[in-house]
Amino acid sequence: MASNAVTALPNRDALRDPVLLLPLAVAVGLAVGWIGTQQHVAGSRIAADLALSWAVMAASLVVLERPRWRRTRWLLASTPFALLGADLEWVSSHAVWTLGFLLEGLWAALLVQLVVTFPEGRPWSRLARTAVFGAYALTLGGQVVGALVVPDTRDLLAVTSDPSVAHAIDRAQAITGACVALGVLVLVLQRVRALGGPARRAQQPLLLAAAITAVAGLVWLGWVIATDARATTLETIARALAVTMPVGIVVGIGSSRLRRPQASELVVELRSEAAATMQQRLARALGDPTLDVAYRLGDGRYVDAAGRPIKLTQRADRAVTAVTAGGEEIAALVHDPALLDEPALVESVRTTAALVLENERLAAEVRSQLAEVRASRGRIVAAADAERRRIERNLHDGAQQRLVTLSVTLGLAASRADSATAGVLARAQDELEDAIGELRELARGIHPTLLRDEGLTAAVEALARRAPVPVTVQSNAQERLPDQVELAAYFLVSEALTNVVKHASATHASVLLEREPTTLRVTVSDDGVGGARIAPESGLAGLRDRLEALDATLSIASGAGHGTRVSTLFPCGS
Repeated sequence: MASNAVTALPNRDALRDPVLLLPLAVAVGLAVGWIGTQQHVAGSRIAADLALSWAVMAASLVVLERPRWRRTRWLLASTPFALLGADLEWVSSHAVWTLGFLLEGLWAALLVQLVVTFPEGRPWSRLARTAVFGAYALTLGGQVVGALVVPDTRDLLAVTSDPSVAHAIDRAQAITGACVALGVLVLVLQRVRALGGPARRAQQPLLLAAAITAVAGLVWLGWVIATDARATTLETIARALAVTMPVGIVVGIGSSRLRRPQASELVVELRSEAAATMQQRLARALGDPTLDVAYRLGDGRYVDAAGRPIKLTQRADRAVTAVTAGGEEIAALVHDPALLDEPALVESVRTTAALVLENERLAAEVRSQLAEVRASRGRIVAAADAERRRIERNLHDGAQQRLVTLSVTLGLAASRADSATAGVLARAQDELEDAIGELRELARGIHPTLLRDEGLTAAVEALARRAPVPVTVQSNAQERLPDQVELAAYFLVSEALTNVVKHASATHASVLLEREPTTLRVTVSDDGVGGARIAPESGLAGLRDRLEALDATLSIASGAGHGTRVSTLFPCGS
């Protein structure tokens, strides 16, 4: 899970270490350059090819420090030999000339693959994969087919000498090459727009150089297609501009080194009391705005700064670096994988952050515990509400129905009995009706059926109708809300109206239910004597505990002689 920088002794094997290829590339380049001068090749062309081949080889050595760029390294190391191999066409030997002809454009295909798979060696998209395939089909397949018909006596593979067919193949290669160059240009521009953070720093110089080279290639191939001429000057210019690509790789790596902060600067930044959070300070230090910090608790769980649980998922577009203190993991940095290409920067930030992240972890653990307490209180409230509903259903469907049946039976018996017995039965029936009414009130207080069936507004309007003082209800909460919110809001209104009747000496009260996208505001006002407060063990005190379990807030404004206003704001989602 943690990213680690591993240093190993170099294995001096030319097949594994491009460093040993550098003198070979230099020697081959000098030999090819000497051949070019002997064959009176233009000096600008020789200089362009040598500059490009040696610059690419140098870039392959620079990327040795970035293990994730292994495939890129070998594309870079192969390109100089493909380019110098193409220059073997300057040799008069038929066999060597034929080899040079077959390798004529392979270096360009290698650079195309380098660009559209940079930096990890995997194509960016399906279009990138198509561009790579087209480049190799053009440079290898096209040259093999051309070698069968090219009208040159040095060609050992010629089956027939047909200038018209050879010319058609050349034009097809030019058109295909222009299409590939255009595709690479589109891919590069899309990539530049999509990149951000450390990936932009490392990759943008190469990508901009590739865009310039692609434009130069389009100009050269466009001229060849339009004029049906070789355009050697434009070809040399395109090769010369291609030198900016390995330079871009070196610039990208160099810029990341130059911006690497010193340890003392990191200590000041990370321990500052600025308004920025620790996550923001670490993101700024690493130059990665997507960075997240996950704090590790004692039980192995990870939480964010607010104490909310999070999971460290394994994703290709995210990397995880552990932060340890005293041999114990205290946090994990979740960041852009491109930062793994700057191990010294990540290690300096990781080491420095350990000095201050321990306190942050303890704070996150406390917040997590508070969140657990709130969640536990919420579960208790939910369990109590479920029990309320069960009791209400049992009263409604059980005892109440039996009492109603008994009342009907008493009524029938009274109608058939003599007058004395009928009087006794009638009085018993009246007492039973009163008991049924009280039972209904009890059930309504436990969990009102109207609230369950028709929602908060209907239940509050029923409360208002039963109140002995005039009560006005205004509501825009027509849609159903979570059960726990509706029940808490109902009991709040019920308790507030009860207090209005018992203590406020009010002539009028009002209830306002305001539904917003993520909240519900409940306000109960009266024009009574005021002076209300939340006393211990009072109904409002119990309601406040219930509301706090739902992350709701309760406020009371009750000045003497100015009435009372009870207001609550419920978070209830959209």
